[in-house]
Amino acid sequence: MTLTVGDIGEIRLIDEILLPDVSGSTKGDDCALISVGSERLLWSIDPCPTPVAAMLGDCPPEVWGHYTAAINLSDLAACGATPIGMLASLEMPDSTEISFIKGFQQGLLDTLHRSGAKLLGGNVKAASQFKATGTAIGVAGKRLVTRTIDSPEVSLFILGFCGSFWAAVVGEHYGWPAGSKEAHKQLMRSLLDPEPQTTAGCILGNLPFAVACMDCSDGVGSAVQQLATANALDIELNDTPNWARLPEAEHTIAMHGQSLENACYHFGDWQLACLVADSDVRAFREAMRGMPLTLLGQGRRGQGDVRTGDGRRFAEHVMNKNF
Repeated sequence: MTLTVGDIGEIRLIDEILLPDVSGSTKGDDCALISVGSERLLWSIDPCPTPVAAMLGDCPPEVWGHYTAAINLSDLAACGATPIGMLASLEMPDSTEISFIKGFQQGLLDTLHRSGAKLLGGNVKAASQFKATGTAIGVAGKRLVTRTIDSPEVSLFILGFCGSFWAAVVGEHYGWPAGSKEAHKQLMRSLLDPEPQTTAGCILGNLPFAVACMDCSDGVGSAVQQLATANALDIELNDTPNWARLPEAEHTIAMHGQSLENACYHFGDWQLACLVADSDVRAFREAMRGMPLTLLGQGRRGQGDVRTGDGRRFAEHVMNKNF
C-alpha cells in the first residue's frame, strides 16, 4: 500500500519527513531564524487561505490582501518579532480584472501598515486561478520566543479576543440582532479584516523571562494541543473559561443557539496561545495589561494530554491535519 500525505496528516508530514532536513535552532516553530551580522531576523512564509467570507458571498478583493498579510504577520508575532515587511507572490488568470488586483494590494498594504511593516516586492505569474503567497520578515526581540518552555508548571493564556470571527459568520448566515448596526460593523471586521497580535508579539520578544508561544491561525484548540505535545505537558483546561470576548459576539452567538465555547476554540480570531511559568504569571499579566487576555488552563509535566476539568477532550476535527 502506498502511503500518502492524507494518511499521515500535516503534523506528521512536517515532523517525520520535512523537518529532519531543516537547519536552524527554531525548526518546528512559527518562523525560521536567520542571523545576519549582529541582527537576528525571523522569517515566515504562508499562502493566503480562502477567506470564509468568500463562501458567504461577501468577499471584496481587499479581504484577500488582508488575509495574505495577517497569516504571515501572525507567525512573526508568535516568535516575538517586530515586523519589517513582506514579499507577495501572486498567481492569476489573464482574465483577472485590474480593479481586483488594486483592491488586493490596498488590503495588503492596510494590514501591513497597521503593524509598521512595508511591502518589499514580490512576483506575478499566470495561472488558472488567483492565489497569493506571502513571506514576511521581522527583527527578533531580546529573547527568542519559541514553542517550548522548560518550566514543568505553567499557565496557559490566550492573547486576543475570542469568538468574534464565528459570531460574524453566525450573524451573516442566520441574521443579525435587531438594532445592532455598530455590533455588526465591529464583528464584520473580524471576518473581513483580521488583526494579528503584532503589538503583543513585540512585547513577548522583550520580556525578561521565557514564554512559549504559537499562533492560533489553525484554531485555539489545535495550538493548545500542539503546545502540550511539544512540551510534554498535561494541560487541564478551565471548564468555563472567562473568555476575552466582545459582548456583541456572545449575544449574536447565543441568539441563534450556537456554542460560545466552540466559537472560541476554533480558528478565525488570530490569537496567540502562550505558556507562562507559574512564577512569572503576575509579571506576564502586568506586561499585557490592557490587552484581551484569557486564562485558559494549567499545565504540568506529563504526556501531552489535554482535557477539561470535567474530562472533555477536543473533537478530532478541531485538530489541524490539513490533508
